[in-house]
Amino acid sequence: MFVKQSHVLFNLLSISSALSFSCVSRSVMAQVEPVKMINSKELPGIIAGLSNKKTLVDDIRHDGQRVLVVRGTRLPGTRVPIHVHDHSGLTCVISGQITDFIEGKKDQVFGAGDCYYMPADMPMSAANLGKEPVILVDIFVLPSGEQPMRVIESGLIKQQ
Repeated sequence: MFVKQSHVLFNLLSISSALSFSCVSRSVMAQVEPVKMINSKELPGIIAGLSNKKTLVDDIRHDGQRVLVVRGTRLPGTRVPIHVHDHSGLTCVISGQITDFIEGKKDQVFGAGDCYYMPADMPMSAANLGKEPVILVDIFVLPSGEQPMRVIESGLIKQQ
């Protein structure tokens, strides 16, 4: 298991540099209306944050961009609220199996050792539809001071 995890983490670091090319500071964030569904369907799972969340890397590069790497556990039967990323990112599955929902794309299932791309400005969610916890690592390169995601699910958006 250690070898597989080491291989995944090495891949994470290798592909994080690819995110650098897609990280362009924006003066205006894309405006997205609150939503209840992805691809015209309600999503399965109870909305919950990650358990055992740990920041592995949170640093500012020489060019001022923030590198953020977070590991967490998605418990069985839970999902992240529908959200968007203002800057693309990657998620790598360390163990378990996660179902990814992205507007305009087919639902995809990813297992241990798989990584998937999270495009900017696309409504998305991910759910653990299995019986075992899923350990994930999220990687973002984004402007300093910006958050990696914005919740857009109806009824969950904080009033500002």
